Amino acid sequence: MFSRNYLRFTAPTLAFAAMVLAAPQIAFADEEDDDHGDHHGEEEHYDITLWNNNGVLQTGGWDHDTETLEVQSLRVFEAHFGEDPALPNAIDEPGFGGTADATGLALGATMTMNLTGNFAAWNGNGFSATSNVLSIGYEGQSVDSSTGGGLDFLVTEDWDEHPIFSINQDAAANSYLAEMSFSMDGLGSTDPFWVVFNYGMDDELYEETVEWVETNLVPAPGVLALLGLGGLATRRRRA
Repeated sequence: MFSRNYLRFTAPTLAFAAMVLAAPQIAFADEEDDDHGDHHGEEEHYDITLWNNNGVLQTGGWDHDTETLEVQSLRVFEAHFGEDPALPNAIDEPGFGGTADATGLALGATMTMNLTGNFAAWNGNGFSATSNVLSIGYEGQSVDSSTGGGLDFLVTEDWDEHPIFSINQDAAANSYLAEMSFSMDGLGSTDPFWVVFNYGMDDELYEETVEWVETNLVPAPGVLALLGLGGLATRRRRA
């Protein structure tokens, strides 16, 4: 898990780690299904799902139209605050869905979505800690990024849950990054996954921040271990 200043990035230090780790790990979706969960582009939208991968929980992309696990391994999701003009700083996406049969989870078991205290804002080269706060509410439960915490969901035959994500209204227009994970009794917890929130940022620039996350954070275990050793950092260069 990264520290609160985990994403102050300078150019050379993660280049070697990214070269070694990104190639096998970055393929979190089939090429034809490469998707960020975006309502604003032409790509198909996937909700977050959770499934039992040989005793270890894994996040994937769920398609509610087909009621199937479309992408087995998906760790970067998108959301745009303000899709409802009446709620400019809130959104009920990404949703969280699945079926007990397709995910291999026991009916009635509790799934806990864990929000870390690491909430970050785009700084032009990467993400760095921000004083802004992400809050998540669901059926009387609430957590926020100032302290972290967990929200509980139940495994049902077919679940389609939409927690409310919100950011403080005085936050600057930008791309914001939240780190989360899932845990359940008796199963190994997921690797971290990330939701990239657009709060009034130009869509094209926002998509570049999503690409940055996919490139630099998806190979999390090795890269984040390096980050913890010395505040290592990188800057993604575009051709």
